[in-house]
Amino acid sequence: MKKIILLVLTIWAFSVNAQNVFQNAGFETWNGTTLSQWNTLSVMGVSISDVSKSTEPNSGSFAVKIAPKPLPSSLAAVIGVDNMIVPGLLTNATININAIITALSSGNLNFDNNTLLSIFTDGVQLTEKPTAVNGYISWNPIDPINENILLGVYVISNQTGTREVIGMGAYSNVAPFKTDYMPFEASIIYQDEQKTPSELIFISLVSSLDTNATSFGYLLMDDVSIATEVGLENISTTSKKLPIVYPNPTSGEFKLNVNSDVEVSVYNQLGQVIIPAREYAPNKTLSVKEKGIYFVRIKDSKGFKTQKLVVK
Repeated sequence: MKKIILLVLTIWAFSVNAQNVFQNAGFETWNGTTLSQWNTLSVMGVSISDVSKSTEPNSGSFAVKIAPKPLPSSLAAVIGVDNMIVPGLLTNATININAIITALSSGNLNFDNNTLLSIFTDGVQLTEKPTAVNGYISWNPIDPINENILLGVYVISNQTGTREVIGMGAYSNVAPFKTDYMPFEASIIYQDEQKTPSELIFISLVSSLDTNATSFGYLLMDDVSIATEVGLENISTTSKKLPIVYPNPTSGEFKLNVNSDVEVSVYNQLGQVIIPAREYAPNKTLSVKEKGIYFVRIKDSKGFKTQKLVVK
């Protein structure tokens, strides 16, 4: 059944120039040991990131397995890095390996938006506004304290002629033990609602903080998809009357203008979770301590809305 669905999706995707969907989203197509339509870290044809085929899928025949591994000693000597554990990395984007080597030379893979835009290009082309990336994962760490995962989503606009990140989302909160497949959702928070999304980049990272480790846990991932905002106004008669945050600006405390329970979460400008998703009842008070600009995501059964919140 999954192969039939994938075939239909593939035909449809090519008919619209692969817009708004991941290609090989079920990780069923491989060229030997290389996953088709997805990319990972490699230098001169040698993979420095552990990405492989798994026969333990959520559905269908295969899933993708992602894990960290030590940086090869020959490459470590060339770029002057000792005892570095390279995160398992999988992305739908094209990777600029020269920019990656520069990041590796700095001793880590932490980068800002400008660095990210220089490393990752040619993501999914968008004609609709994405709201989240969804899929299924099975997290199997060996060292739950030092090993972690991050599934990051970046929405890019080229409206001004220059690529810029206008929205971000992330998923990382999974139980630190082996589990059956569970669904994940990396909801996207927009920093700029006025610019038109043109590209989506999805990055899966599996990392370890133990530089002396020789064996590592792994993440299994399958059946990823992009949720979009198209159709919400047709489905929800209240879409234009979704909740409003007040008072705004605020000194810290605020409420939502709702008549029934909703789900609410709060993110900062970097997309980091400040208030994890929780149920909100009418007239309940929420608070953010630090001054700054935040994004409040409000969700009910018929849709969601993101509101900017200013804390003075």
